Amino acid sequence: MKKISLMKRCSLICGLLTLSATSFTATALPLDDVGLEYKTDGIVATIRMTSPVQYLRHFPEQNGNSLEIFYDRGQGVSSDEVWADNEVRKSPPSGLIPSFTVTTRDQKTKPKLVIEFSRDADFTVTAGKDNRSFLITIRPDRQQAAPVELPLLPAIAAEVVIPAGKVLTPEEANLFENNKQARALMVQGRDALAVKNNEAAVEAFNKLLMLPPNDFTEGGQEWVGVARQRAGQFDKAKTEYDLYLNLYPQSEGVPRVMQRLAALAGTKEADGIVEATEKKREATFMTFGSVSSHYYFGHSKIDSTQTFNNAAETQSLKLTDQNMMITTEDVVGRYVSDDYDGRLVFRGNNTLNFLSNKSNQNRLTAMYGEVKSRKQDYMLRVGRQSAYGGGVMGRFDGVAGSYGDAQQLRVNAVAGALADYSQGSTPTFFGASADMGDFSFYGINQSVGSVLDRRAIGTEWRYFQDKTTAFAMVDYDANFKALNAAQIMGTQGLSGINLNFMLDHRRTPSLSIRNALNGALTSNVSDLMQTMSASSLRQLALDRTATSNSAQVGATMPFAQKFQIGGDVRVSNTTGLPASSVVGTPLAGTLAAVPSRGAEKSVTGQVIGSSLYMEGDIWSASTTFSTSSAVNGHSIFFYNHTGFKSGWMMDTSMQLYRQTDQFGGVTTRTSPMVRGSYRLKDQWTFDVDGGIESTKNSGAQVNTSTLRFFTSAGVRWDF
Repeated sequence: MKKISLMKRCSLICGLLTLSATSFTATALPLDDVGLEYKTDGIVATIRMTSPVQYLRHFPEQNGNSLEIFYDRGQGVSSDEVWADNEVRKSPPSGLIPSFTVTTRDQKTKPKLVIEFSRDADFTVTAGKDNRSFLITIRPDRQQAAPVELPLLPAIAAEVVIPAGKVLTPEEANLFENNKQARALMVQGRDALAVKNNEAAVEAFNKLLMLPPNDFTEGGQEWVGVARQRAGQFDKAKTEYDLYLNLYPQSEGVPRVMQRLAALAGTKEADGIVEATEKKREATFMTFGSVSSHYYFGHSKIDSTQTFNNAAETQSLKLTDQNMMITTEDVVGRYVSDDYDGRLVFRGNNTLNFLSNKSNQNRLTAMYGEVKSRKQDYMLRVGRQSAYGGGVMGRFDGVAGSYGDAQQLRVNAVAGALADYSQGSTPTFFGASADMGDFSFYGINQSVGSVLDRRAIGTEWRYFQDKTTAFAMVDYDANFKALNAAQIMGTQGLSGINLNFMLDHRRTPSLSIRNALNGALTSNVSDLMQTMSASSLRQLALDRTATSNSAQVGATMPFAQKFQIGGDVRVSNTTGLPASSVVGTPLAGTLAAVPSRGAEKSVTGQVIGSSLYMEGDIWSASTTFSTSSAVNGHSIFFYNHTGFKSGWMMDTSMQLYRQTDQFGGVTTRTSPMVRGSYRLKDQWTFDVDGGIESTKNSGAQVNTSTLRFFTSAGVRWDF
């Protein structure tokens, strides 16, 4: 009997280790998309996440080649899923700012995004306009805006002469004719500039830009800005220069246009300026993304000592708990023209498991096509995608569309099937919403087969002004006649101190008829509906759904130039569950009552520093004290990131954790880790890491010691 008890404990520990080891294959991947938008104060990079997040702080404050954004994962329908570390997104190509990658790190300890720029960048960071994104405003690369000699008049290429006897195709003939007309207009504009007839020059260049794309279109776009600037039409000149930078971000004319834009800072528009004539932009298609492959290995040794009749017996178990290869693909194709902005997106991962008791996995996280009109304010997206709100709970296969301007009135519609890899029937849904300024209103209907799963109405409110952001939402389920979720969160900058806060009330998991399956002897809601009424099924789902309340407040402030200090206080409570069963319906199963977890409180302090022993290095240390009715814990976390000019980077971390449970048991854990990576020619990244996790559990009768070694190595190709 003694041996069986010990082996059961070892089996449980092994199962927990294996679950932890396979967290790399979790379906809940944090990153959704990285987009760039040109604005006059810089390039705005929007990092969109797949679930709600709360911005806490970032470091360094304004400049560097590495940036870290710390955040908390918000409550949501899939908040129990583990988010993956080392998920990477590459920035879309741009000739105006350094390229960068976004990587998820430390999801189990101090969740953050690590942004690595190809060279130093100036930036500001804020929470996004919703609760699922971060905004990084990157000022245009000043290396490209260095003083250059500005030509007085445009240089015009000689007129092309067609060799005698050469037969042109229809396309070549059209281009030749367009080039001929465009060159004549370019000469006309140059001559007008030469005699300081700037208005005539503007007219000539605008006529040129109304022609189909040709060899003189780019030059016409630059020089219409020059003509407007010399005519005193300063705001119109800025508009033309902005358009040039959008259309030709990698052109050799970028330094000249950037310099002219800098010279226009602070100027005002003259009266009576006529709007610029609409121009066609040349359609472009680009592809970018990454492909990576990583091998993971983990080995554990477990020593368990049990005292029985005052005699101690120790047994040991060794096992390989992780042995897998994970390959991820992230490919984006983008088509941009004067009328449309379209994208094709594919993201997936394949896990090849070398353990005999583990199966392989092939997961598709995103595959959709999207088209936006640049003139009529509509968007259509079809395929597997992550929800952007509107009451949709997670990743889904379907269609989403919108029409109108959000500041005036935009209507949205969505329909599809959830793709959350849950067992049983797949929920299908349809919904609609409307955006008006800072407010959104939505309604959604979701079913599992013929059974109503969720019928909700809700509203969202967003405020985004200077150093203040706020987001609030309410979700009410008419099917259950109960409030599903209510939340308000935000940030506020005050005299160098950045504050963040959050208040949250919600059902956990989110209200769904599928919650009745928890403890049931079937994974299909339709089976339960055959043996019980709809009202009984709803009540069973309610009985198996807890309520969570939480509050958080934090602050961050600079300290002694190279440092930043911050802290957070959190309080939460999750209600218990009553015993639940249905008389006469054994298929519903029986769940014992679950007591409330009581008030759970934690206090965290963090210090972050930069350039302490090497230019650009980042150091951080944090400590957390937590207490609840079940356990009291204390953790300390150290981290360092150092980049070397040769292309090497190194990350080291150490976590120390100790907790005491309500029965007097003590658990301690020490987790050192080191990671090195090498970047070759901005395309190839090679990395390797290794660590040790030592865990000791001391109880009244059983003491367990676990020593785990883990490592990984891989390569990523960015294109």
